[in-house]
Amino acid sequence: MFSQLSEKIRLLTLKAAELVVSEQIEHCLSVLVERQALLEELKKTYLESSQFNHDDLSLEFTELLHWVQQQDAPNIQKIAQLRDISKKDSIKQVKAKKAIHHYKNLT
Repeated sequence: MFSQLSEKIRLLTLKAAELVVSEQIEHCLSVLVERQALLEELKKTYLESSQFNHDDLSLEFTELLHWVQQQDAPNIQKIAQLRDISKKDSIKQVKAKKAIHHYKNLT
């Protein structure tokens, strides 16, 4: 069960990365929500079964979380860049609307 959940989490992490690259942020969010649910399920599985084979599961769980962090780091930067671009575009749009409004009032 633990290995199956880990594999699903890895696949969803890679899928989310692909969606960030293709700038499909809304779809990426739904994948991340699904991944979060699996991570919480994995945590529950880990806590329940760690009583029996703590060392092996602990190492596997830690490695998975570390891998997810490494995979997410560049995607977080990309999303921050997209957010900044979106903010700049929004500011330009507001300024253009104000300019058009002022121009209309002059005529």
